[in-house]
Amino acid sequence: MKEKVYTSVFDLNGKELEQFIEKYGDIFEPRHVDFEYYKMYYLGKYDPLIHIFNSLAQTYEIKNVVYPGSFIHISPSFSFEDVTYIDVYDNIEEFFTEPDIKKYLNLHKIYKDETKMTFYHKSYTEVMGSYDLIISSNSGSISIDCKHLMKKGSLLLVNNGHSDADNAFEDDDYNYIGFFKFSGNKEHISFIIEGERESNKSNTYYLFEYIGE
Repeated sequence: MKEKVYTSVFDLNGKELEQFIEKYGDIFEPRHVDFEYYKMYYLGKYDPLIHIFNSLAQTYEIKNVVYPGSFIHISPSFSFEDVTYIDVYDNIEEFFTEPDIKKYLNLHKIYKDETKMTFYHKSYTEVMGSYDLIISSNSGSISIDCKHLMKKGSLLLVNNGHSDADNAFEDDDYNYIGFFKFSGNKEHISFIIEGERESNKSNTYYLFEYIGE
């Protein structure tokens, strides 16, 4: 069966772009978000994080995940059954309860249990909890501001968007484990244990263990 190809909103022009803007208002600040918006925003472009999430799910015992500053990036729910999404962005709360989203996840998830998605429309500094994996992807100083969501042994997956990988490297509360390296036009992924930092680019993801109290 041939895989369906989705058109990215970033490739739209002319009348198609006009129709998108008329419906949603803006690419980055839409007046509302639905499954159709999600498909055009995410499914039309390659998402290497899916491979990273699958690798983590198959390597570590991760029961729950928190994703501060997630927007509508629900890729973690393909790999982990219990994910909490947090964002102050307006007009996205209803997206997480759309029936089409659950149906889509059921088609692509790698686990058998029922998907559990929780969304908090508030600052991640206001959310409480204890999670096995914290995702920091271009969302601010998560490694600093979200320690209250971690426990000893929690994993932090972080890129250097907003210099947050720098923060983790300089923080004694974190033990560096390694980084994920892509090859073959990002089709293949390998995990480099304790390898030196490959770059400061935001598309390189590093893994840390939280060893603070």
